[in-house]
Amino acid sequence: MKPLFTFLTVLLFNFTNSQSNGYIVQNNDTIKVTFNVEDLTVRSYAKIEKLQEKVKYFINGKSITSTPAELKSFCIKSNSKDFCFDSFYDESAKKGNFLFRLSGKKVDKLTVYQFYGSGFIGVNYTVRLGYLVKKVNEKDYVWSVKFPKDYKALLEKIVGDCPSYLKHVQEDIKKLLFEDEFENYLNEYKRQCTK
Repeated sequence: MKPLFTFLTVLLFNFTNSQSNGYIVQNNDTIKVTFNVEDLTVRSYAKIEKLQEKVKYFINGKSITSTPAELKSFCIKSNSKDFCFDSFYDESAKKGNFLFRLSGKKVDKLTVYQFYGSGFIGVNYTVRLGYLVKKVNEKDYVWSVKFPKDYKALLEKIVGDCPSYLKHVQEDIKKLLFEDEFENYLNEYKRQCTK
């Protein structure tokens, strides 16, 4: 009975790890892998923050952990969506992070990254939510969100080059409360105004 149990365990492990749920981009190669990550949403703060530093995945049953210095990007398929992270690594400083690409492609007319930071400042535990906005013909900027009203202000800044959508945001959107609402409005702006 014990050899059968061991065989079934090994078979299940190999089957589980042979089902890729994403890919990594290393050098210029795209490699299918299996990530060791639970389900993700744009509200998975702790999981996304952890993935900013390193990512663990399996290739041919071998467990590998990579940092932003080793990968260009990676994407995890979760909840019928690709959660992609791009490396922002400064070779001269020997440090960097993966940033979660909330909207757009790595090279696009508009790409918005979401990032988190948490920890103690004195005796208070704080969480910081920020966005890096990369837009064609504009200087990149970072925006920190502390209150829900900050989402609407950021959205208005991003969509300012599309008067009809800006009017919709200013007149029809009373407030934005969550990251996924912000993402939906960004994607609608891209559909209507950045073709």
